[in-house]
Amino acid sequence: MKRTIEIRPARPTDADREAVARLNAAVPPEERHDLEPRSPDALRELDELLARRGHVLRRHVAEVAGTGAVVAYAHGFHVPWDHHPARFWCTARCDPGHRRRGIGARLFAAVERDLERLGARELRAMARETQPEMVALAARRGFRELFRSWDFELDLAARRADRLDERPPPPGIAIAPLSEERARRPGWLGELHALYLTVNREVPLPNHVDPELPAEEFAAYLERSPTSLPEACFVAKDGDRVVGLCILHRSEEDPARLDHLFTGVEPASRGRGVARALKLATIDFARRQGHARIATAVESNNPGMLALNEELGFVRRGGLVVLERQMKWNLAG
Repeated sequence: MKRTIEIRPARPTDADREAVARLNAAVPPEERHDLEPRSPDALRELDELLARRGHVLRRHVAEVAGTGAVVAYAHGFHVPWDHHPARFWCTARCDPGHRRRGIGARLFAAVERDLERLGARELRAMARETQPEMVALAARRGFRELFRSWDFELDLAARRADRLDERPPPPGIAIAPLSEERARRPGWLGELHALYLTVNREVPLPNHVDPELPAEEFAAYLERSPTSLPEACFVAKDGDRVVGLCILHRSEEDPARLDHLFTGVEPASRGRGVARALKLATIDFARRQGHARIATAVESNNPGMLALNEELGFVRRGGLVVLERQMKWNLAG
């Protein structure tokens, strides 16, 4: 006999965080979304970030009655990278053995009720292009597509060097590894941090969850996280002025791959080929260091970067659909 599934608010305990992280970690890589921490520590960091910024978080779990076993969760929280007090990001995950039993719908309804009472007017979520049934389910629940974030991969063995690789940086632009720039310029962190904040505010996705990332946390992101690789990050300078930055990390899942997480050029220097020069520097580095692949992601509403990736030989591998649902005023409160 199947046991009853009870829906309850999640508790800020190690046990509940471990259960939620375990559900995220069980998702195959090809089905994962952004902002699904796969370890209790990473989930705690997300929760603490939201609390530190005064952002709302509402999380519910589905528990097998009488056992304490958590088999699904859903949560909603303020969108930190595109903050508005009535805009929330939503996620739900269920253990494969408990799917198609309406648990996800019950969890989502519980989160939705919480957020509606808090004045939510807009919910955002993600679905994989490779799971059209999830996109269709979201559409039935009132979500519409906003844009897509496409995964790209460059096979370094298949990509032959060509004349593009020999092209020098634009006139007046010098490209240097972050590791060299850090040793040469005492003020490197402040300049790069300011550039990062300027560009990252334009990104409609959580490339980094906090668009106002403090300088010390930014430094840790560049140098001290488990996957940081400062020598694979490159800086573009126009004279003594920093005008561009790219950030690459080691892949958590594939030691032969580098993850290209960020490419940014200040608005006044765009259209000069600075981003191309930065990306060519990363390709040269990856090839010399024996890496097999570089992976990145580009939003469908960024035609310039889409064209550049295709020009450099990156191949599209599917991606994420970003969805939005407008909520109506509940006059009954």
